[in-house]
Amino acid sequence: MSFLSMRTELRGSVPKLPFSYTTTLINRAYRTIRERNLWSFLLFNGQWIAPQQFTGSAITTTQGSSTVVMSAADASALATALTASPYSLITSRQFRVASGGLYDIWGYAPNTPSAGLTTLILDRWYGEASATGVPFSIYQCYYIPTVANSPITDFKTWISVRDMADFRSLFTDRYTRRDLDIRDPQRTWYGIPTDVVPYAPDANPQSATYSTLRFELWGAPTYTLNYQLLGTRRGTDLVNPTDTLPVVLGEDCVLALARVYAYEWAEANKDLAPRSVGPDWKYLMGSARKEHEDLLRIYRRADREQVDLWFTTFRLGDGSDLWPYYNSMGNTAAPGGIV
Repeated sequence: MSFLSMRTELRGSVPKLPFSYTTTLINRAYRTIRERNLWSFLLFNGQWIAPQQFTGSAITTTQGSSTVVMSAADASALATALTASPYSLITSRQFRVASGGLYDIWGYAPNTPSAGLTTLILDRWYGEASATGVPFSIYQCYYIPTVANSPITDFKTWISVRDMADFRSLFTDRYTRRDLDIRDPQRTWYGIPTDVVPYAPDANPQSATYSTLRFELWGAPTYTLNYQLLGTRRGTDLVNPTDTLPVVLGEDCVLALARVYAYEWAEANKDLAPRSVGPDWKYLMGSARKEHEDLLRIYRRADREQVDLWFTTFRLGDGSDLWPYYNSMGNTAAPGGIV
Protein backbone atom coordinates (compact mmCIF):
# COMPACT_ATOMS: atom_id res chain seq x y z
CA MET A 1 0.00 0.00 0.00
CA SER A 2 1.36 3.41 -0.97
CA PHE A 3 1.73 6.32 1.43
CA LEU A 4 -1.10 8.11 -0.38
CA SER A 5 -3.41 5.12 0.09
CA MET A 6 -2.55 4.98 3.78
CA ARG A 7 -3.36 8.67 4.17
CA THR A 8 -6.66 8.22 2.37
CA GLU A 9 -7.66 5.29 4.59
CA LEU A 10 -6.78 7.18 7.76
CA ARG A 11 -8.74 10.20 6.58
CA GLY A 12 -11.81 7.97 6.18
CA SER A 13 -11.58 6.90 9.83
CA VAL A 14 -12.17 10.46 11.07
CA PRO A 15 -14.14 12.43 8.47
CA LYS A 16 -13.21 15.88 9.79
CA LEU A 17 -9.51 15.12 10.14
CA PRO A 18 -7.46 17.49 7.91
CA PHE A 19 -5.93 15.47 5.09
CA SER A 20 -2.58 17.26 5.47
CA TYR A 21 -2.46 16.17 9.13
CA THR A 22 -2.58 12.49 8.13
CA THR A 23 1.08 12.74 7.05
CA THR A 24 2.09 13.75 10.57
CA LEU A 25 0.03 11.03 12.27
CA ILE A 26 1.20 8.17 10.04
CA ASN A 27 4.86 9.13 10.34
CA ARG A 28 4.48 9.57 14.09
CA ALA A 29 3.10 6.05 14.33
CA TYR A 30 5.79 4.66 12.01
CA ARG A 31 8.54 6.39 14.04
CA THR A 32 7.18 5.01 17.32
CA ILE A 33 7.17 1.48 15.91
CA ARG A 34 10.73 1.85 14.62
CA GLU A 35 11.98 2.94 18.04
CA ARG A 36 10.22 0.20 19.99
CA ASN A 37 12.14 -2.74 18.55
CA LEU A 38 15.26 -3.74 16.67
CA TRP A 39 13.98 -4.39 13.15
CA SER A 40 15.86 -6.08 10.35
CA PHE A 41 15.30 -3.12 8.03
CA LEU A 42 17.13 -0.86 10.50
CA LEU A 43 20.32 -2.94 10.49
CA PHE A 44 22.98 -1.88 7.98
CA ASN A 45 26.16 -3.32 6.52
CA GLY A 46 28.32 -0.53 5.14
CA GLN A 47 31.89 0.28 4.22
CA TRP A 48 34.64 2.83 4.61
CA ILE A 49 37.74 2.91 2.44
CA ALA A 50 40.49 5.04 3.92
CA PRO A 51 42.51 6.63 1.09
CA GLN A 52 46.28 6.73 0.82
CA GLN A 53 47.73 9.85 2.41
CA PHE A 54 48.85 12.41 -0.17
CA THR A 55 52.10 14.20 0.60
CA GLY A 56 52.99 17.34 -1.33
CA SER A 57 56.29 19.18 -1.47
CA ALA A 58 55.38 22.83 -2.01
CA ILE A 59 52.37 24.84 -0.91
CA THR A 60 51.87 28.52 -0.23
CA THR A 61 49.90 29.48 2.85
CA THR A 62 48.80 32.86 4.14
CA GLN A 63 47.90 33.39 7.76
CA GLY A 64 44.34 34.69 8.00
CA SER A 65 43.34 33.36 4.56
CA SER A 66 41.10 30.35 3.97
CA THR A 67 42.83 29.42 0.70
CA VAL A 68 46.16 27.70 0.10
CA VAL A 69 47.89 27.29 -3.26
CA MET A 70 49.82 24.24 -4.43
CA SER A 71 52.56 24.06 -6.99
CA ALA A 72 51.72 22.80 -10.46
CA ALA A 73 53.58 19.53 -9.82
CA ASP A 74 51.68 18.85 -6.60
CA ALA A 75 48.41 19.77 -8.28
CA SER A 76 49.00 17.25 -11.04
CA ALA A 77 49.96 14.52 -8.56
CA LEU A 78 46.89 15.25 -6.42
CA ALA A 79 44.60 15.03 -9.44
CA THR A 80 46.05 11.60 -10.24
CA ALA A 81 45.59 10.45 -6.63
CA LEU A 82 41.96 11.61 -6.57
CA THR A 83 41.23 9.76 -9.80
CA ALA A 84 42.68 6.59 -8.29
CA SER A 85 40.51 6.87 -5.16
CA PRO A 86 37.00 8.03 -6.24
CA TYR A 87 35.55 6.62 -3.01
CA SER A 88 37.01 9.55 -1.05
CA LEU A 89 36.12 13.04 -2.31
CA ILE A 90 38.60 15.86 -1.82
CA THR A 91 35.93 17.67 0.23
CA SER A 92 35.87 14.70 2.63
CA ARG A 93 39.57 14.97 3.38
CA GLN A 94 41.68 17.08 5.70
CA PHE A 95 44.73 19.30 5.12
CA ARG A 96 47.63 20.11 7.40
CA VAL A 97 51.21 21.35 7.38
CA ALA A 98 53.52 19.35 9.66
CA SER A 99 51.80 19.01 13.05
CA GLY A 100 49.83 22.23 12.65
CA GLY A 101 46.08 22.67 12.56
CA LEU A 102 43.91 20.05 10.93
CA TYR A 103 41.63 21.74 8.36
CA ASP A 104 38.65 20.40 6.44
CA ILE A 105 38.85 20.98 2.69
CA TRP A 106 35.64 22.68 1.59
CA GLY A 107 36.56 23.50 -2.00
CA TYR A 108 38.97 22.55 -4.74
CA ALA A 109 39.79 24.64 -7.83
CA PRO A 110 42.08 22.55 -10.06
CA ASN A 111 42.52 25.16 -12.81
CA THR A 112 43.34 28.62 -11.50
CA PRO A 113 43.61 30.58 -14.78
CA SER A 114 45.98 33.25 -13.49
CA ALA A 115 48.80 31.01 -12.34
CA GLY A 116 48.03 27.49 -13.48
CA LEU A 117 48.10 26.36 -9.86
CA THR A 118 45.60 24.59 -7.64
CA THR A 119 43.74 26.33 -4.85
CA LEU A 120 42.30 24.53 -1.84
CA ILE A 121 39.56 26.25 0.13
CA LEU A 122 39.70 25.45 3.84
CA ASP A 123 36.89 25.45 6.38
CA ARG A 124 38.41 28.39 8.28
CA TRP A 125 41.27 30.86 8.16
CA TYR A 126 44.73 29.35 8.15
CA GLY A 127 46.09 30.01 11.63
CA GLU A 128 49.77 29.11 11.36
CA ALA A 129 52.48 31.44 10.05
CA SER A 130 52.50 32.28 6.33
CA ALA A 131 54.91 30.15 4.31
CA THR A 132 55.94 29.48 0.73
CA GLY A 133 56.92 26.14 -0.79
CA VAL A 134 56.50 24.05 2.37
CA PRO A 135 55.59 20.33 2.50
CA PHE A 136 52.02 19.37 3.40
CA SER A 137 49.73 16.36 3.65
CA ILE A 138 46.15 15.55 2.72
CA TYR A 139 44.39 12.54 4.23
CA GLN A 140 41.01 11.56 5.68
CA CYS A 141 40.37 11.04 9.36
CA TYR A 142 36.65 12.04 9.55
CA TYR A 143 33.99 9.73 8.12
CA ILE A 144 30.21 9.50 7.77
CA PRO A 145 28.54 6.03 7.88
CA THR A 146 28.09 4.82 4.31
CA VAL A 147 25.81 2.13 2.88
CA ALA A 148 25.70 1.05 -0.78
CA ASN A 149 28.28 3.75 -1.62
CA SER A 150 26.03 6.51 -0.24
CA PRO A 151 26.24 8.29 3.12
CA ILE A 152 23.36 7.82 5.54
CA THR A 153 21.90 10.60 7.66
CA ASP A 154 19.82 8.47 10.05
CA PHE A 155 22.66 6.68 11.87
CA LYS A 156 21.77 5.47 15.37
CA THR A 157 24.50 3.31 16.88
CA TRP A 158 27.45 1.07 16.05
CA ILE A 159 27.51 -2.69 16.33
CA SER A 160 30.97 -3.17 14.89
CA VAL A 161 33.61 -1.40 12.78
CA ARG A 162 36.03 -4.02 11.52
CA ASP A 163 39.45 -3.57 9.93
CA MET A 164 39.23 -6.18 7.16
CA ALA A 165 42.98 -6.21 6.41
CA ASP A 166 43.92 -7.08 9.97
CA PHE A 167 40.52 -8.60 10.81
CA ARG A 168 40.06 -6.83 14.09
CA SER A 169 37.26 -4.68 15.46
CA LEU A 170 37.87 -1.08 16.42
CA PHE A 171 36.64 0.33 19.71
CA THR A 172 33.47 2.36 19.17
CA ASP A 173 32.73 3.42 22.75
CA ARG A 174 36.08 3.59 24.51
CA TYR A 175 36.91 7.28 24.05
CA THR A 176 35.13 10.58 23.55
CA ARG A 177 36.49 13.56 21.67
CA ARG A 178 37.52 15.06 25.00
CA ASP A 179 39.51 11.91 25.81
CA LEU A 180 41.40 12.19 22.52
CA ASP A 181 42.10 15.86 23.10
CA ILE A 182 43.81 14.87 26.35
CA ARG A 183 45.68 11.83 25.02
CA ASP A 184 46.61 13.17 21.58
CA PRO A 185 45.80 16.90 21.32
CA GLN A 186 47.82 17.42 18.13
CA ARG A 187 46.51 14.21 16.52
CA THR A 188 50.00 12.88 15.82
CA TRP A 189 49.07 9.21 16.32
CA TYR A 190 49.13 7.79 12.79
CA GLY A 191 49.05 4.37 11.18
CA ILE A 192 46.45 1.79 12.17
CA PRO A 193 43.34 3.30 13.78
CA THR A 194 42.13 1.69 17.00
CA ASP A 195 39.05 3.79 17.82
CA VAL A 196 35.96 5.29 16.20
CA VAL A 197 34.99 8.46 18.06
CA PRO A 198 32.06 10.86 17.48
CA TYR A 199 33.57 14.06 16.16
CA ALA A 200 31.21 16.83 15.00
CA PRO A 201 28.47 17.46 12.41
CA ASP A 202 29.53 18.21 8.85
CA ALA A 203 29.62 22.02 8.79
CA ASN A 204 30.16 22.46 5.03
CA PRO A 205 26.94 24.12 3.76
CA GLN A 206 27.67 22.85 0.23
CA SER A 207 27.99 19.23 1.35
CA ALA A 208 25.29 16.63 0.68
CA THR A 209 25.77 15.51 4.29
CA TYR A 210 25.54 18.95 5.86
CA SER A 211 24.81 18.74 9.64
CA THR A 212 25.31 14.94 9.65
CA LEU A 213 27.49 13.60 12.48
CA ARG A 214 31.02 12.61 11.46
CA PHE A 215 33.26 10.10 13.22
CA GLU A 216 37.00 10.33 13.72
CA LEU A 217 39.28 7.37 13.07
CA TRP A 218 42.09 7.52 15.63
CA GLY A 219 45.04 7.20 14.94
CA ALA A 220 44.57 8.53 11.49
CA PRO A 221 44.97 6.03 8.60
CA THR A 222 47.76 7.04 6.23
CA TYR A 223 47.41 4.20 3.71
CA THR A 224 44.48 2.42 2.09
CA LEU A 225 42.41 0.42 4.56
CA ASN A 226 38.99 -1.19 4.16
CA TYR A 227 36.46 -1.20 7.00
CA GLN A 228 33.23 -3.16 7.30
CA LEU A 229 30.54 -1.19 9.11
CA LEU A 230 27.76 -2.86 11.07
CA GLY A 231 25.20 -0.74 12.87
CA THR A 232 21.64 0.36 13.31
CA ARG A 233 19.68 3.20 11.71
CA ARG A 234 16.82 5.34 12.97
CA GLY A 235 14.92 4.93 9.72
CA THR A 236 13.35 7.68 7.63
CA ASP A 237 9.78 8.93 7.39
CA LEU A 238 7.48 8.42 4.44
CA VAL A 239 7.53 11.44 2.11
CA ASN A 240 6.43 10.75 -1.45
CA PRO A 241 2.92 9.55 -2.32
CA THR A 242 4.39 6.33 -3.76
CA ASP A 243 6.56 5.53 -0.70
CA THR A 244 5.84 2.20 0.98
CA LEU A 245 6.70 0.54 4.27
CA PRO A 246 9.37 -2.19 4.57
CA VAL A 247 7.98 -5.58 3.61
CA VAL A 248 8.37 -6.96 7.15
CA LEU A 249 6.00 -4.36 8.59
CA GLY A 250 2.36 -4.28 7.56
CA GLU A 251 0.39 -1.13 6.85
CA ASP A 252 -2.39 -2.35 9.15
CA CYS A 253 -0.03 -2.17 12.16
CA VAL A 254 1.03 1.40 11.40
CA LEU A 255 -2.49 2.55 10.55
CA ALA A 256 -3.88 1.08 13.77
CA LEU A 257 -1.54 3.25 15.83
CA ALA A 258 -2.15 6.23 13.54
CA ARG A 259 -5.87 5.83 14.21
CA VAL A 260 -5.19 6.06 17.96
CA TYR A 261 -3.60 9.45 17.32
CA ALA A 262 -6.43 10.44 14.97
CA TYR A 263 -9.10 9.48 17.52
CA GLU A 264 -7.20 11.42 20.17
CA TRP A 265 -7.33 14.46 17.88
CA ALA A 266 -11.05 13.94 17.33
CA GLU A 267 -11.70 13.67 21.08
CA ALA A 268 -9.79 16.89 21.71
CA ASN A 269 -11.65 18.72 18.94
CA LYS A 270 -15.21 17.43 19.38
CA ASP A 271 -17.98 19.97 19.87
CA LEU A 272 -20.19 20.39 22.94
CA ALA A 273 -23.11 18.35 21.57
CA PRO A 274 -24.29 15.33 23.59
CA ARG A 275 -22.08 12.25 23.20
CA SER A 276 -24.90 10.24 21.70
CA VAL A 277 -24.79 12.22 18.45
CA GLY A 278 -21.33 10.95 17.46
CA PRO A 279 -18.74 8.20 17.97
CA ASP A 280 -17.16 7.54 21.34
CA TRP A 281 -13.59 8.47 20.38
CA LYS A 282 -12.10 7.29 23.69
CA TYR A 283 -13.57 3.83 23.17
CA LEU A 284 -12.25 3.76 19.60
CA MET A 285 -8.79 4.80 20.86
CA GLY A 286 -8.68 1.79 23.17
CA SER A 287 -9.89 -0.58 20.48
CA ALA A 288 -7.34 0.70 17.94
CA ARG A 289 -4.49 0.48 20.45
CA LYS A 290 -5.39 -3.14 21.25
CA GLU A 291 -5.40 -3.95 17.53
CA HIS A 292 -2.02 -2.28 17.11
CA GLU A 293 -0.41 -4.20 19.98
CA ASP A 294 -1.70 -7.52 18.63
CA LEU A 295 -0.41 -6.79 15.13
CA LEU A 296 2.93 -5.52 16.44
CA ARG A 297 3.58 -8.81 18.24
CA ILE A 298 2.81 -10.75 15.06
CA TYR A 299 5.12 -8.71 12.83
CA ARG A 300 7.86 -8.50 15.45
CA ARG A 301 7.82 -12.28 15.93
CA ALA A 302 8.10 -12.83 12.18
CA ASP A 303 10.96 -10.34 11.83
CA ARG A 304 12.96 -11.65 14.78
CA GLU A 305 14.24 -14.55 12.68
CA GLN A 306 15.65 -12.09 10.12
CA VAL A 307 17.39 -10.15 12.88
CA ASP A 308 18.90 -13.32 14.35
CA LEU A 309 20.02 -14.44 10.88
CA TRP A 310 21.70 -11.08 10.31
CA PHE A 311 23.74 -11.39 13.49
CA THR A 312 24.60 -14.98 12.61
CA THR A 313 25.88 -13.90 9.18
CA PHE A 314 27.93 -11.00 10.53
CA ARG A 315 29.57 -12.64 13.51
CA LEU A 316 31.11 -10.14 15.88
CA GLY A 317 34.71 -10.29 17.07
CA ASP A 318 35.82 -12.44 19.97
CA GLY A 319 37.77 -9.72 21.73
CA SER A 320 40.87 -10.15 19.58
CA ASP A 321 41.15 -6.36 19.41
CA LEU A 322 42.24 -6.44 23.06
CA TRP A 323 45.44 -8.31 22.23
CA PRO A 324 48.63 -7.32 20.42
CA TYR A 325 48.96 -8.68 16.89
CA TYR A 326 51.25 -8.84 13.87
CA ASN A 327 50.10 -9.10 10.26
CA SER A 328 52.82 -10.67 8.12
CA MET A 329 50.98 -9.90 4.85
CA GLY A 330 50.79 -6.19 5.55
CA ASN A 331 53.92 -6.06 7.71
CA THR A 332 51.94 -4.19 10.36
CA ALA A 333 51.48 -4.56 14.09
CA ALA A 334 49.59 -2.96 16.96
CA PRO A 335 49.73 -3.27 20.74
CA GLY A 336 46.00 -3.95 21.05
CA GLY A 337 44.10 -2.98 24.18
CA ILE A 338 47.06 -1.31 25.86
CA VAL A 339 46.86 1.58 23.37
